[in-house]
Amino acid sequence: MSVINICGVLIHTQPEYSDLVRIGLESEPGVEVHAVTEDGRIVLTLEKETRKQTSDTLTEFQHIDHVLSTSLVYQY
Repeated sequence: MSVINICGVLIHTQPEYSDLVRIGLESEPGVEVHAVTEDGRIVLTLEKETRKQTSDTLTEFQHIDHVLSTSLVYQY
């Protein structure tokens, strides 16, 4: 049986760069962007097979240019 980690993530960006950040996030396998707000918040889900992959990807998100913060909201 395959195990999958599903996470809800909130990313806060500099508003003028939110579309650019969204495009970069969507290029990551397992990422689905659900909403982008005018004030720079991006709501997405992240699906990875292992906890390590999930953790590594969340850490990568924090290092994207114009990302101010990354919050793990939900994990299953």
